[in-house]
Amino acid sequence: MKYSEAEKQIKALSSKYDIYMVGGDLTVYYKNIIVAWVKNDERYLLYNDESCFKKMPFSNKLYMILAELAVTPIDEREEVKKYRVKAFEDYLNLNVNTSHAFLFDKTDTEYVKTNFTLKEIEQLKQRDDIPLDWNKVHLEETNED
Repeated sequence: MKYSEAEKQIKALSSKYDIYMVGGDLTVYYKNIIVAWVKNDERYLLYNDESCFKKMPFSNKLYMILAELAVTPIDEREEVKKYRVKAFEDYLNLNVNTSHAFLFDKTDTEYVKTNFTLKEIEQLKQRDDIPLDWNKVHLEETNED
């Protein structure tokens, strides 16, 4: 589970819950009081204030959401940033079926991939069939998954 998914699910339980990243930990407040948090650097670690926790609405559901986050491997909790590779006035496109690379627009579809992780971009740089000067391309961060 991603931090963003946990936050969305918790906020859907009650408008009285607030979620903050405090020191990297996902921290849940109920009526401005810290009631639980999931450690960002240790898997399976979840804290809660039982005296407050048992009195809150949907506390069992909240616990289940936090438990799912806590069991998620640490490196899988953050959203992976994606980028578009802009060369000249167009964007690097990759046909998802053939892996054929070409320059065109920035629309990411089920057939054409234009959003890449940094790891994927490093792999693209190794391809001989993509004759780009990687020192001159521009990476644009995108919010798409």
